[in-house]
Amino acid sequence: MLPPMEISLDTLKRMSRLAGFDWSDAELEAIRPAVARMLDLLARLEQVPLANVEPTTQYRVL
Repeated sequence: MLPPMEISLDTLKRMSRLAGFDWSDAELEAIRPAVARMLDLLARLEQVPLANVEPTTQYRVL
């Protein structure tokens, strides 16, 4: 389960540089709320009870 996280500007800077982006502080501040929402959605998704759900089958179409 994902621990609750606060995404700081410094964290976003490091992550964006690792991904090869050179974004300004203003650009990173603009996307910070979206990153926080995405992390919240991932945490909520992890709480979906899937223990009794049968695995899906994938069919390969040639």
